[in-house]
Amino acid sequence: MTQLVNARTEAEADAAAAALNGRIAGRGVGGIGDPLLPLGGVNWDQKGSVAANPAAWQPDMMRRVALIDEIRGLCVLCMVVFHCLFVLGSQFGVAWGTNLYEFFQPAQPAFAAMFILISGICARFSRDVRKRGFILAGIAAGITLVTVLLLPYLEIGDMRVWFGVIHLLAASTLLFALGKRILDKIPSLMGVLLCLGLFLFFSPVTQNPPYLGIFGYRIPLPEVQGNALAFLGFYTPDFEAFDHFPILPYCFIFLFGTFVGKMIRFPSPRRWGSGRRSGWDDEGLPEFCYIQHSRFFGFLGRQALWFYLLHVPVFYGLFYLIRVLASIGA
Repeated sequence: MTQLVNARTEAEADAAAAALNGRIAGRGVGGIGDPLLPLGGVNWDQKGSVAANPAAWQPDMMRRVALIDEIRGLCVLCMVVFHCLFVLGSQFGVAWGTNLYEFFQPAQPAFAAMFILISGICARFSRDVRKRGFILAGIAAGITLVTVLLLPYLEIGDMRVWFGVIHLLAASTLLFALGKRILDKIPSLMGVLLCLGLFLFFSPVTQNPPYLGIFGYRIPLPEVQGNALAFLGFYTPDFEAFDHFPILPYCFIFLFGTFVGKMIRFPSPRRWGSGRRSGWDDEGLPEFCYIQHSRFFGFLGRQALWFYLLHVPVFYGLFYLIRVLASIGA
């Protein structure tokens, strides 16, 4: 039974179920003191064969998709370099830092969107997506407190984060956890197309003047009078934030990722005779996606949250130390 519950691949589960059914056929089931009785997430059919209960049993884990870690690691590296240039230019007055920051700024939405999409994919593999959402929400609150209250006190300006990417991931993760039962009823391909359409439809809310629409169709919105709803995407042209990713439209990129993750983790709707959860497989992607290509990018991707939290203060402290040492040397 232990081998069946801990099976990680189709072959392992088939072999474990066959072995267990062989034991049952040889010994019978239901005898007093039979160690096979208290099985929890297991059902018995009328012939006395064992099958896992899909509602109560899930495989412990599946093969890690190394390519996802590596792509996320690349996004983290781009983010680190981008923020490094911002700190150099805005906080230390380095002209070439400002020039490079402005040069790479058009690419920032692309790697940020990829990072958000991958976070949505990974939500499908989380053991407790609701817990993960609350953890991210706590971290996001801490980021706002530090950047809005502490940094200005230390005379470090232009780095306020009211609703950054971690805030967005926290809100999107909790929204996904709240609506998961409904979202799971939507076919994956339909969900992908729906999220893409909603992202395009809501994208203009950040324009001035704001509107909703797609493919030339526009629904004008009233002019925004304040920034109280900036977290939703409604803010005035003078709103300033170091890292701002409102719920609209970016939550739909995250949800887009959850449907892609569903395709990866549940590539087939079939139910297997060995009793695995419906559609579970670790063959939702080509084999090369599970093979490590770059240890460096894989490490960055797996530790993405820590790099996001620490890279700005580390860079700021390092550049400040260099400036102090340079002034002493002069």
